[in-house]
Amino acid sequence: MSYTPKAMFKSDAKLNTPLGNMMSDAVLEMANPIFKKRTGHHIDAVILNYGGIRSGINAGEVTTRTAFNIMPFENEVVIAELASEELKALVNYLVKNKVAHPIAGLQITLNAEGLLKEVKVNGEHIQNKSYYVATSDYLIKGGDRMEFFKKSKSLHSLEYKLRNLFIDYFKKKDTIAPKQDNRFTKLQN
Repeated sequence: MSYTPKAMFKSDAKLNTPLGNMMSDAVLEMANPIFKKRTGHHIDAVILNYGGIRSGINAGEVTTRTAFNIMPFENEVVIAELASEELKALVNYLVKNKVAHPIAGLQITLNAEGLLKEVKVNGEHIQNKSYYVATSDYLIKGGDRMEFFKKSKSLHSLEYKLRNLFIDYFKKKDTIAPKQDNRFTKLQN
């Protein structure tokens, strides 16, 4: 299937990790074409939950078993249409919890005190419009206290299990070598 030169674990870093980044990037890459074909819209952002990652990925071969290990649940990809206020609530949730929930499409910067300094969605400040956020059906129902999803304007189930999405992603990639990046960072003094 695929190969990774370096082991990845959800505890590798505080705010964003290579494993979480790979998972959220995989959802964005694999779900976006399906969503666009069905609705004409693009996915703006992805959020998964830290607690839902049940295993790391060891260096070496990445297989179907790897996908079952990191995502043993039957969770499916759902895209929520969020008003800008709900997207801000999502960001505030991330800032308050300061946990490496897998995210993509968002760039969140905290100041040295851990307060929100800046947030961008796909390189732009939050506008007064709808945003399409890919997540799991578990989180849509308020899992991990993500109550902002309960105010979604619309929901689009792709009927695509996260685990199957990861298997398809691993089949598509020869090498998986994600990195910790600037999608969620805290400035130093």
